[in-house]
Amino acid sequence: MSRRSGLVVVGSVVAVSVALAACKGDAPAPGGRAQPASDAPAAPVAPAPSSAPDAAAVARGKQATGELKRRLITRLTEAMQVGTPEAIEVCNTQAPEIAAAVSTGGVTVGRATRKPRNPANLADGWQAEALASFEARVAAGDGLDGASWSAAGPGGTTRYAEPLVIQPVCTVCHGDAIARDVQAALAARYPDDQATGYRVGELRGLVWAEVAAAP
Repeated sequence: MSRRSGLVVVGSVVAVSVALAACKGDAPAPGGRAQPASDAPAAPVAPAPSSAPDAAAVARGKQATGELKRRLITRLTEAMQVGTPEAIEVCNTQAPEIAAAVSTGGVTVGRATRKPRNPANLADGWQAEALASFEARVAAGDGLDGASWSAAGPGGTTRYAEPLVIQPVCTVCHGDAIARDVQAALAARYPDDQATGYRVGELRGLVWAEVAAAP
């Protein structure tokens, strides 16, 4: 065979191989079934659930926390007219009862702080996150009037919080100049008390509400 003939044969083999490779993707699969086209439309993807809190639930949380604060301040003011021991008793026993009374209709309310008098009120989880947002406002020089925090929780719940600010009536038991007899009474009830040293207008903690999902 001449050199020219050999080149022709090699060229023909290469051309046939390229043609076969180009057609391979269109060949039917074993059993005669054609493979699906690579450009077939993808299955629709469900949208991610919204993380925004429910507006109606936020309104319920706001109403409940406002009611809790109103009842607490009213009861403490009444107790202070009797005497400091009576006010201490309000915080010790009646505050949890007031919170339980306001917690109705799928709404649970309470208080939380980083410096608790009652260890059960230590801020944790989402309450600590909400409190951090209020602390950031204070650090930035922003006021707390009208401030609030809300977020969607698991299972369709809604979480809501407002800052708890020291009022004049609070300083008798939480201030930075507590009378010695009051200090003794507090130490007897709360040996691990951290809730002192505050001044009027300072951030004490928060009042929170958790609203269950609507049925």
